[in-house]
Amino acid sequence: MYKKIMLALVLLLVPITVLAAQDDKKRTDQPPEVEKTSQNVMKYTSSLFTKPEKKEAKAVQQENSFKGFEKAAENENLVLYVNEENLAIKVQNKKTKYVWNSGLDKPDQYRLNKTWEQMAQSAITVDYMDRRGKVRTESITTNDSRPRVKVTDKGFTASLYLNQSKLDFEVKVELDGSDVVVSIPEEKIRESKYTKLISMRVYPFLGAVNENDINGYMFIPDGSGALIRYEKSSNKADAPFTGAIYGTDEAFKKTETKKDTKVTPAEEIKMPVFGAVHGVKQNAFLAVVEEGYTHGDILAYPAGVSTDFNWIASEFHFRKEYYQPTSKNMKGLTLYQKSKNPFGVKLRYKFLQEEEADYVGMAKAYQDHLKDTKQLKKKKDQTGVRLEFLGGEGKEGLLWDSVLPMTKITSIPKMTDELKKEVDHMFVVYKGWSKGGLTGTLPNKFPFENNLGDKDEVKETIKALQKDNIQTYFQTDYTKAYDGASGYSGSKDVAKKISSETISNRENKKTVYYLSPEKALQQGSDESKEYKDLGVSNIAVDTTGYTLFSDFSTKKSSERSQTIKTYQELFRTLKKQVGNVALYEPSTYLWSETDRYLDIPMNSSNYVFETDTVPFMQIVLKGYMPYYAPYSNFNSDTKDQMLRMIEYGAYPSFLLTEEPSHLLAKTASKDIYTSEYSIWKDKIIDQYKMVEKSLGQVEGEEIVSRNVPQTGIVEVTYSNGKVIIVNYTNEPYEKNGVTVDAKGFSVTEGGEADEKAGE
Repeated sequence: MYKKIMLALVLLLVPITVLAAQDDKKRTDQPPEVEKTSQNVMKYTSSLFTKPEKKEAKAVQQENSFKGFEKAAENENLVLYVNEENLAIKVQNKKTKYVWNSGLDKPDQYRLNKTWEQMAQSAITVDYMDRRGKVRTESITTNDSRPRVKVTDKGFTASLYLNQSKLDFEVKVELDGSDVVVSIPEEKIRESKYTKLISMRVYPFLGAVNENDINGYMFIPDGSGALIRYEKSSNKADAPFTGAIYGTDEAFKKTETKKDTKVTPAEEIKMPVFGAVHGVKQNAFLAVVEEGYTHGDILAYPAGVSTDFNWIASEFHFRKEYYQPTSKNMKGLTLYQKSKNPFGVKLRYKFLQEEEADYVGMAKAYQDHLKDTKQLKKKKDQTGVRLEFLGGEGKEGLLWDSVLPMTKITSIPKMTDELKKEVDHMFVVYKGWSKGGLTGTLPNKFPFENNLGDKDEVKETIKALQKDNIQTYFQTDYTKAYDGASGYSGSKDVAKKISSETISNRENKKTVYYLSPEKALQQGSDESKEYKDLGVSNIAVDTTGYTLFSDFSTKKSSERSQTIKTYQELFRTLKKQVGNVALYEPSTYLWSETDRYLDIPMNSSNYVFETDTVPFMQIVLKGYMPYYAPYSNFNSDTKDQMLRMIEYGAYPSFLLTEEPSHLLAKTASKDIYTSEYSIWKDKIIDQYKMVEKSLGQVEGEEIVSRNVPQTGIVEVTYSNGKVIIVNYTNEPYEKNGVTVDAKGFSVTEGGEADEKAGE
């Protein structure tokens, strides 16, 4: 985890440094204090933060033509219209009278070639493979594939046969309260003998905006969340945002022959949602991908990429491309899957209005959806700090390897005893406790490493910490299996790619395989008794919560949707037989089984076309699950990081060792360059006191609004009426008689400050 955070931080700081350098060149005649302020403000106008909304933004005006459209359905919230020739829809909000279009009323007015115009005007666009193996694109309007439409009580059902690709399927569009639900049942998708369906885009231009004709933005679930504001076409980006929901499926990735790579990974999509705003606080929608997400991408095209339109949609891959090696030197062929992936498509568009029509409203709408579908449940939320201790790490020797004890388990209560004089609430994660240390021993977890303590000492330590109301989580993993480790069969228990290769990667000069989902489930069940024997009742699971893949093993194949079901069963089993389960960066499908969210993303990927970073995920989770930021001791800008934790509602975390970190220099954990408890003790206390003064006043409360009144100032309002104001700038901020110090925060209610902190 810490490597990923360090690399992300390097990427985060680069554009700021460049901007500051440019500012120096432009303002060399300015006095130092002016220069400092200018650089400070410039930093907070970058895409790493959220921009203030335009105060002069006017209400969005519309000219709508309903020519060619028929009313299909109406309820108390929406009116649905359909064009029976191309299945284009118009959705009118009855309260605001705003009309959402899936196509263009006057396509001739825009710079669109024939292919793009056909896609814009059609409900469905597919890529397919013809009988010669060539990939082609077809929309409903490409060859006048007129659908057969049947109006129902809630909307319409259309039977569609595409004349060119010979594909046959059914499209259903219905009103459901304030939602429009679009579905394509799996059993209704039929292919011809000679053509094969590859991918499908459903209503891709719904809510599309030409350049900056409308004030607003697209929302993508990149990291914590990101906005792409509507702007004039430019050369700023030459490619769209394409994000695989729940990450790329390793079963289709080409095996890399390179050794350990140091490329900064982009944030993965952990929530199957996207959205668009047409006039902030006026009109918006949030789209939830309810079916098809295991093989779905989220696409966002800013103006200037392919067309002058900003548009956002999902794409579903019924057949994925992969590389099939045909020789030992990795020469091979690029192929598509022979069999179609078994899934249907279902998209739920949640239309929002007025005060709900922004990214906060989207997050609250998604929160409600997760509650309604029982994917999000209330967990105990207590302001505190995560103390993650590294027990042992393997160290290579000339004749044999040894274990370097960095934190013996009996040492932990000594450190927490010191902290509890100032820190009321904390919990412990103990990693590297298995025989052999942290790296290279998985999938085996037992026995406990004897250099770190014996069985009795483990039990005594857990009891001592429990007495102080400190829960102890033992870190583990149900995905990784190291080459050379015991506890698994390389031929039976390792997941396979579609190319029949094993799923593996290089990590710290070691080969790491992925266990098959079935093996992971079996291990979890088998190990439950050993956890109990050791006195363990809390576990923290890495990798498995955010790594989703297909397994093409001959006997135990598992398509991604089946992998989800297997992992859900795994964590239900662990919760039932062991106890509480904390997960590192879990995706939505495991939130109901997660007691604590560890290493929550605190940034977006900072793509060039992203204009703002927003705490969308945090707004969804706040009040329902406690979440913890990545390690504070691997951040170069501790002041801003601390303020961001307070603003985002995240609790601090520290990776700690009893022994000095330089001892790890020649181990797989060499990137841990500062972890010694004695060095970080005071900082742990300081950060705890900061979050206790701020987030301690909103325990168990939900975020109800977030406002950026000016650059570098953020106001977050909670359901109990408390407002946390964060000032990132170098100047004091004053509002309604409350002064927030530079680089500080205040907690207010009714305009009066309750708590206040500065530099």
